[in-house]
Amino acid sequence: MRPANGLSQGGLDGNPDLLRDIIENSPAPTAVFEGDGLRCAVANAAMRALGANAGQTEDELLAGLFPSADPEAVRDVARTGQSRHLRVTGVDRRSWDMDVTPLRADGAGGGAGTGRAVMMALRPVVIDSPDSVDQQVREVSHRVKNTLQLVSSLLTLQTLSAKEPEMRRAFQEACARIGTVTQAHQRIHGATRGSLVDFGSYLRDTASEMEANFAAGGANRHVVVAVENAMLPVDSVIPLALIVNELVGNAIKYAYAPGGPGIVEISLLPLPEGGRRLVIGDHGRGLPPGFEVARADTLGMKVARAFAGQLKGKLRAESNDPGTRFIIDLPF
Repeated sequence: MRPANGLSQGGLDGNPDLLRDIIENSPAPTAVFEGDGLRCAVANAAMRALGANAGQTEDELLAGLFPSADPEAVRDVARTGQSRHLRVTGVDRRSWDMDVTPLRADGAGGGAGTGRAVMMALRPVVIDSPDSVDQQVREVSHRVKNTLQLVSSLLTLQTLSAKEPEMRRAFQEACARIGTVTQAHQRIHGATRGSLVDFGSYLRDTASEMEANFAAGGANRHVVVAVENAMLPVDSVIPLALIVNELVGNAIKYAYAPGGPGIVEISLLPLPEGGRRLVIGDHGRGLPPGFEVARADTLGMKVARAFAGQLKGKLRAESNDPGTRFIIDLPF
């Protein structure tokens, strides 16, 4: 860090208020030490949260928070005026990159004190303990979920501002797809067992929400789930969730007459020869004449076909007598 104007000549004595503002608004844990014993003069909120307090010497802080740090290396920065980069480990075995920067060299500043001032700034790095690794993964997952929710919120605002019904419907469908990804992401990071996820539990948990959407079209509408032995690879969960969302959505919109009763059935069952079969079925009006899965050009069918191919399966449709069944045989 290059000292701010006024600090290079007088250090803390030159412009302490400006320095405090700079340090306090830094997102990284940062503290400034000065004087013969390198006593803490400024510690920002992030550094205080770690346990640093004004008045501590650098020996006290390093011994209490970062026992692997070398106090002599910090003093060397104050003596020579040369920055140092240190790798330190805290009492919770969390590792940090510590940048120790001179705000002015020994004796250069004059004025009050000894003229020695250094700044420590920390950046988190590799986490050593398994518990801390889990905590970091949860934090990353939480940030991804927040990002997805932000995108969904932006699309919702765009939906409200859209004047044409078709445009509004397209934005609503995009929001629903992002919601599906968000739910599947939470399932991946909330219920993993090694590299597998209980997709059956995901289907059962989301069936009631699907049913609520389905029931909006009429009374006595239900979504029924039949699932068995559905511990699936992590990287298959989001594509499969999107396929289910699209095919159930199609049944909601097209299978039954407005206001009439109806059932959508979701099954994910093992095949005798290995792998699993996903079936989305209804007992409604059936497919229109000439319908071909491979040629259907609606966005929902394109999404379902694309993700079925990604999972090394092939989407097909057949009569359910009455109604329709969409089927994908999956190799996992």
